[in-house]
Amino acid sequence: MNDQPPIQELRPDDAGYPKSVTAALGSKAPTLFLMGNADLVDVPGLGFCGSRKASDKGLETTADCADQAARTGFIVVSGNAAGVDFAAHHAALQAGGSTILVLPEGIDHFRIRRDLRSVWDWNRVLVVSQFERSAVWKIFRAMDRNQIIIAMSQAMIVIEAGPTGGTLNAGLTTLAARKPLFVAVYEHMNETAAGNAMLLERGGMPLTKSRSTGRAYLERVRVAAERIDPPQVHSSRAAGQLPLL
Repeated sequence: MNDQPPIQELRPDDAGYPKSVTAALGSKAPTLFLMGNADLVDVPGLGFCGSRKASDKGLETTADCADQAARTGFIVVSGNAAGVDFAAHHAALQAGGSTILVLPEGIDHFRIRRDLRSVWDWNRVLVVSQFERSAVWKIFRAMDRNQIIIAMSQAMIVIEAGPTGGTLNAGLTTLAARKPLFVAVYEHMNETAAGNAMLLERGGMPLTKSRSTGRAYLERVRVAAERIDPPQVHSSRAAGQLPLL
């Protein structure tokens, strides 16, 4: 099921354009190019961002969260990079869930990553780009792309943010958009996660481990994403109420 489907172009005033993007970006909502199951655009999503060079613990946490998200009916939304992006998409698809890949380049450049082919199903995948079809990767496009990931997600999860760069930018943009931001907190975080503390200080909520299951405590994320009494947990003291990841 890896044969690429036709590309669809959607303008903001077209039927089927993601309501979440219109609501978030208003008059700045871009034309989108889609490939895959376009019915996924308005299904509740959880966004994932993190380092391309995430630690083993970071990748393990990503897969755990994405697996839980997929099994509870959320679409996983992320980029198309190695590391956290890949781990999130793979875990969601392996769990039988759906996923949205948002590109930092034109959609004509998209190819299915080799290690995703075994779980790939175009009925459960949507590839999205806001750039001209032939546009090449640029740093500013990766930053701009974050706005679409955030818009299509009801909450964002940061796994490992560096002290600068795209993941930190995505976290700060999420906070500026007043969307729930959850930041992984675990022991022995290395230099790839130096930005996590910065995001927690600015209002990110700690993502920790459930005592009962030993897995990431995604219930807080789910509640916040569904906008039912979102938890207001911002302090380091609150972060210690559950075991670290």
